[in-house]
Amino acid sequence: MLTIIIPAFAVAVMQSQAQQIEASTLPKVNGPMPPDYFDPAPDSYRREPDAYIRRQSRKANKLPAVALPEGDIIVNDEIKDVAGWKAYQVIVPADKTVKMRLKAVHEAWFMVKTVNRWGHVEKGMTQNLLHKFDPEASYINKDRETKTVYFIVDTNELNMSGEKYTLHVTWN
Repeated sequence: MLTIIIPAFAVAVMQSQAQQIEASTLPKVNGPMPPDYFDPAPDSYRREPDAYIRRQSRKANKLPAVALPEGDIIVNDEIKDVAGWKAYQVIVPADKTVKMRLKAVHEAWFMVKTVNRWGHVEKGMTQNLLHKFDPEASYINKDRETKTVYFIVDTNELNMSGEKYTLHVTWN
C-alpha cells in the first residue's frame, strides 16, 4: 500500500487556491420552500418572545437565498435575521459532486442540509440524513442532466444574529 504524506504548507497552499467571496456580493435568487424538519433550536417551542419571533419568522413561503458560482470557493457570511437560516443555490452539472463545509467559532450551533426547491430530500442527498455533528453536506448528481439544489445553513440556537461563518465549497 502506498502512503503519500503531504506537508502542512502544501495543504495551506491548496486551500488558498479557493476564491474568497463575500456573501453580500452574490446575486439573490428565489430560495427553496422551508424544509419539512422541525426547528433544531431546543427552546423554539417555548412561549418566550424570542422563540415566538423565531417561529413566526420561519413561516415564510421561501428561504432567503443567494446563487453560488461553480468552482472551489470560500464564502464569508453571517446570520442576518431572527429566523436563523439561509439557502445557497448551487447548479450541479451531470456526474459532479459538490460538498459544503461550514467553519465558525461555534460550529456546534450550526447545521447544513441539502434540499431541492420544494424543501425535500431527493436522490443524491440521502447521505446527509445522519447527523454527524459536523456542519457539512454534499450533493452527488449521478443523473445525465444538470440539477439545481440548495444548501441550507441552519442554526441550533436562538438569537444568533451577527454570528459569522465561512462556507468551504469543493467540487469533484
